[in-house]
Amino acid sequence: MAIPLPMQLKVHYEPPLSPLRNQLIQRTPVGSAFKMNIYYAKPFWREAGYGGIASCSDDDLAFTITTDDCRPGFSLAALTVFAIGDKALRLQELPKQVRPKVIAADLARAFEHEAAYNPVHFEEKNWLEEQYSGGCYVSTFPTGVMSKYGKTLREPFGRVYFAGTETATVWPGYMNGAVQAGERAAREGVKAQPFEMSFLERHPPHVLLVATTGAVAASGVACVAGYCVWKAVTAMRGP
Repeated sequence: MAIPLPMQLKVHYEPPLSPLRNQLIQRTPVGSAFKMNIYYAKPFWREAGYGGIASCSDDDLAFTITTDDCRPGFSLAALTVFAIGDKALRLQELPKQVRPKVIAADLARAFEHEAAYNPVHFEEKNWLEEQYSGGCYVSTFPTGVMSKYGKTLREPFGRVYFAGTETATVWPGYMNGAVQAGERAAREGVKAQPFEMSFLERHPPHVLLVATTGAVAASGVACVAGYCVWKAVTAMRGP
């Protein structure tokens, strides 16, 4: 199972989940986030000497962070704007037609440029509206949750193996973590099956190790080939 922890409450289980698992998924709300793209005729921030990144953790600005989203071959310049946590909650309370004006005004303050007041297009994604994720970007663990219920986070339930980026041991909340969690859950499921696995199936080599070994082997082959060519040329020339 690889769905966000709070979404697991919408699934009916037979037999029921363990009490600790049930309590865990009741206590892990998903974060709040808004993502917006605001488009301009030209990248005014670059002309002002800025890279397009502005960050504000306090309440002075409506957004949390911005990044330059200009793309080759695209006629418009763009900034990607994120509002996270309480800022996202406040932003969603504003009328939809007001939000672009608020963001544009705060961009003008952040980049000290009047051109920010005049966007030509605006797109937004309110992740709080998503019924199958409940928010963004990942489930959160309030104080005390992991110490009391954390041991059930990756613990299988019968034939159900829990994956999802929240269960990752590295890069939780990111795609990297989702892949790692999926591989871990798959290995747990395979181990539970009544058949034997080879050593390599139980301990698959790391991609980096394979790549490094391949590079070393290729270098060795190249050296041997070079030596053989040198010997052949030397033999043809004679003493």
